[in-house]
Parts: sequence; structure tokens; C-alpha cells
Amino acid sequence: MTRREKVLDKLGEDALLVTDPVNVRYLTGFTGSNGQLLLAKESVFFTDGRYITQSAEQVRDVDRQIYSQGSKLTDLLGKALADRGITRVGVEASHVTLATMQRLRDGLSGIELVETTDVVEKVRMYKDEKEVSAIKTAQRRTEAAVADVLRGFAGGMESDLAIELEVALRTTTDGPSFDIIVASGAHAALPHAHPRREPVDMQNLLLIDIGSKVDGYCSDMTRTFLGPNAPDEMRKVFDAVLEALEAGCAAVKPGARCADVDKVCRDVLTDAGYGEYFTHSTGHAVGLDIHEMPAFAPSSEDVLEPGMVMTVEPGVYLEGVGGVRIEDMMLVTGDGAENLTAMPRGSSLPS
Repeated sequence: MTRREKVLDKLGEDALLVTDPVNVRYLTGFTGSNGQLLLAKESVFFTDGRYITQSAEQVRDVDRQIYSQGSKLTDLLGKALADRGITRVGVEASHVTLATMQRLRDGLSGIELVETTDVVEKVRMYKDEKEVSAIKTAQRRTEAAVADVLRGFAGGMESDLAIELEVALRTTTDGPSFDIIVASGAHAALPHAHPRREPVDMQNLLLIDIGSKVDGYCSDMTRTFLGPNAPDEMRKVFDAVLEALEAGCAAVKPGARCADVDKVCRDVLTDAGYGEYFTHSTGHAVGLDIHEMPAFAPSSEDVLEPGMVMTVEPGVYLEGVGGVRIEDMMLVTGDGAENLTAMPRGSSLPS
């Protein structure tokens, strides 16, 4: 089955109006900033005049309709629905504003709009070989960039290091998959620290959370490095987080409950006395978005299946002292899992 057929198979409505740019890309290949897909047995792709040429190149197997300055999406959409005899349409509730929803209601007389959630996203959970290959390539190039930049980093601000890392990624990939995190010393106690105009203390502690994109697909990795002057407490924390990571990665396999993988990591840190300082979920899926379904979280009801690409990223954060997070990406296979992260987990800086 094609991607569009898989979504239609899960859809409880006659059609789905796909408006999230990532979902539109997944189902059509279109990478522009404005495109909508009426997903039905006979689908239609809509965009504006800026994308006539680009959509012709990227959207080859779907009827394309262009709305101009004097027309509206609802004009073309309403006619497409009437031509197909469709009176009930699903709308991506998580990606449509209240204002857009009202415009759809006003412009689509006689059409019942039904809010849907995660219809396309549930199909996106399962990566095919081409998607996995892109993620692997992004990860390999990210690792090479981190190693090269750290070997040549002559010192400077956290923001300087982040810029050097971004430049390195942009030379070999589509660019970072999220804002790069560089945090030195006590600043690493913030799980989502923003690089500051403050010096990197290479003798203390350095946390880098980084990823890149290749063909639109994301990678994600975190490494924490301990210098000779890192607090003794952080060395204990590092060992506990590394043990939690290893236990979590070992628990990733088809049929495993996501909540159980989270619990495995959380139990290790709790036993080490750091449970209360692990303040986020254990991981998440990656793909065209850096955060996708499912997630390793205590409340998750999802079960791992082959084709899912998941991060395992336990962390401990001690205010005023520092933080440690170590993160690998895992591909769930038919009989286990493959670790897509090759960069050593050790605490020493690359040499």
C-alpha cells in the first residue's frame, strides 16, 4: 500500500484535508510553505501561484490546482468536494487554528467538518528503508561534525561552539534538526539550555544535544563530556545516566511497552538516588519531525513495533552543579533493535 492508501485505510471519514506542512510533504513530496492535500480516493493538491513550478516538479501523481490572488482555497476545495460527492471531511485538529476552521466552515456550505487527530502521524510512526537510510546518514554526518569541531575548538563562548557546529552541519546536511544545545558547567543543569555568550569551560563539564536533517529526516544525539575539573558528583551522575541508557537501549524491542522502557531507565536512576532529578520522558520517535509518536513516557500506552526509530535519553540535572544527558537513537527491528548511534558514550572529549 502507498502512504496515502495507508492513511485512507485508517480514516473514518470520506476524505481528509491535510494542512500540516510535514504531513503534506510525507504524502506528496511537496516541500513548499503553502500546500494542502484533499486526501480521498481521487486526491487533489492545492497551492498558490508562487509554487506553480515547484509543485509541478514535486507533486507528480496527484491532481494539482492553483488558487490565484483573486480566489480562495475554499473555492477550489468546495468544487473538488462537490465533484467527488463528498459531504464529510476530516480536518487535522492539531494543525488548524480557530480562525482557519471558521473560514472553512464559512466557505464550505453543506460540508460537515470533523476534527481528527494523529491520523497521518500514526502512519508516519513506521519508517521504511529509504526513511531509515536518511536518518542513518544524518546521524553519521552529525557525529563526524561533532568530532571534527570539538577537536579543533580553540575555546570561546557556548554560542561560538554552537555556531561552529551549525556551520559544520550545513556543509554536509540540510542543517540542524533543532536548535543546538551547548551547555557548560552548571548551565547544563537546564535540560533545554540555550547557548550563552559565556565561556565554555573545557576543564569542567560540557553537554551537547545536536541533530541534523538529510532529505528532511532528523537525527538526534546527546553527549556529555567531563573535564578534569568536573565536580565529583557529576562523575557519579554520569555513571548512573550511562547505566540507565544502557538498560533502556537493551529494553527496546518489538512488543515492549513504551512505558516499560521509560520505567527501566527511571528505576536505574532512582536506585542511584537521582530519580527526582530525571525530569523529562525517556525518549521519543524521530522522523520528518524531531519529536514524533510514540514516546517513552510513564503515561504512554504505545507498544514498540518494527520500523519505529526512537531516542533513549535519560538525564539528571542538579541545579547549581550541572547536568548529564546521554542519548542514542534506536531502530526497532523484527527481532530486536539496532543502535543507530556510533559515537562513543564515554565522558572524554574526542581526540
